[in-house]
Amino acid sequence: MSVRGYLTLAVIAFVLPGFASSQETTKRPEGDQKKAVEKVNADGELVASRTFLLHVTQGQLPTDLGTKATKISTAESKELGGKALKVELADSVGDRITRVADWRSYKRLGFDAFNPGRENVAVAFTVLHKQSTNYATRIDLPVVLKPGMNEVRWKMAEIKNTNGAPADLANIIRWYIAIQGPPSTLLLGDVWLEGSKVSSNPSQSKVVVHGDPARLERIRAARMPKIDKPVLFDTPEADAILSALEIFPQNNPWNLVVEDWPLHPNSKNIIASIGAGKPLRYNPDMGFVLVSPDQKKAAIKITGYPDESDKGPFPVPDNVPIEGWPVYYQRSNSRLTLDQVQRNLKNDDSDRHAILVDPVNRMLYEFFQLKKTDAGWQAAQSSVFDLKSNKLRPDGWTSTDAAGLPIFPSVVRYDELKRGQIEHALRVTVVKSRRAYVYPATHFASRHTDKNLPRMGERVRLRRDFPISGFSPEVTAILQGLKKYGMLVADNGIDWAISVAPDPRIPVLHEELRKIQGSDFEVIEPPSGYVPPNE
Repeated sequence: MSVRGYLTLAVIAFVLPGFASSQETTKRPEGDQKKAVEKVNADGELVASRTFLLHVTQGQLPTDLGTKATKISTAESKELGGKALKVELADSVGDRITRVADWRSYKRLGFDAFNPGRENVAVAFTVLHKQSTNYATRIDLPVVLKPGMNEVRWKMAEIKNTNGAPADLANIIRWYIAIQGPPSTLLLGDVWLEGSKVSSNPSQSKVVVHGDPARLERIRAARMPKIDKPVLFDTPEADAILSALEIFPQNNPWNLVVEDWPLHPNSKNIIASIGAGKPLRYNPDMGFVLVSPDQKKAAIKITGYPDESDKGPFPVPDNVPIEGWPVYYQRSNSRLTLDQVQRNLKNDDSDRHAILVDPVNRMLYEFFQLKKTDAGWQAAQSSVFDLKSNKLRPDGWTSTDAAGLPIFPSVVRYDELKRGQIEHALRVTVVKSRRAYVYPATHFASRHTDKNLPRMGERVRLRRDFPISGFSPEVTAILQGLKKYGMLVADNGIDWAISVAPDPRIPVLHEELRKIQGSDFEVIEPPSGYVPPNE
């Protein structure tokens, strides 16, 4: 219910003349892996909180394996301090589209690797940039990985093209680690960039705001099926459409990777106000229907917030689901039909959200308290979002969610649980919010002014050290998403409740999610200097 108004052995790098000094030799202290990260480097600087090209310890996987002969899997590695990428390296492994394109402000490039074999393994770290046209005009860094633990480090200032010319570090396109001999098995850790000036305060370290290019590459490689009739969300047809649907631009706040964003200075108190001891919960509530671009449009009478509603007509099909349909009604042994739910025969005053998506035109239509009557459709509020744009609601306007945010981009869907990846921020409700909102929200919904309460749009992230092993694949995907993308406070309701599509194919998640408590979360804020995207 919402409230409306208110590295023990160093590797040796054999590279071009003038480049041999660029790789540093460091020995990792045995035992505490975290302290090995927070050490003073060869230049006497405190090692930074890193910007990751591949955050293996947080579950990120490479997007480019070169050929199918290269196989990858995740593994636990004591030597690497946790989760590692096990690679049967027959060709290469890396990212076809780099997650960080501008490397100029960084001082080092590095990665950790464990060679479980008895022989040296020769590889090369290759980087392609905008000026790369052949072997001579790319960055190619040969490395010999000795048996055991290896820390690979290069000074960014000495990195050049293979022909000795300066590399275009402002426009990195792709990187990969390629085998230089027979296939070998390696364990790889994080691949990262390190800034030149580092504060001892991790929240002040260099952080680059970005989305995940692997997500965009996956979506654009998929083929959008033809849509000639309304398709409900809980069907294989919908799964195929959704896998090819780009929901908002890459730099939209719903699509930003926030695993390295700094903590909000009042994080502890805000978490406490929501409930540090309260469990994470979910509502199987937000269903939707996918409509064709030819869907007949209908007028909807707006009864509650006409001045903060978008005008119709709207592409409303006869089978538009109302919030909770069908799972809520099935699990409560209700015998109501969809038509009866649309007509609100129980005469409840719930939110009755309804969501329509036109995937071809990439338009989103959402309604608050949608109801069918003999005279036609009516709703308390209507919101239209262009999924091709970063445009927000007008400042001060509500939406079908009290924060003025769209609901559809936040919903946990069956197709992404099956894929094992949540690639967007989630939506979360709280009982008490503050009379304030923060980007990307446009509206508050409270009379409370206590600064320890969350604002609408407040972003919360699952702590990066929270252990997620042992959970089901579905819950693991959700938790990884909460670490990578976080969740936005979107409405007043049950504390710590996220929205999951009411899809019968999604198993009951309550018992597992309740193992996560409020104290496992932290409030974060954008890095200093972040500027929201234009429309």
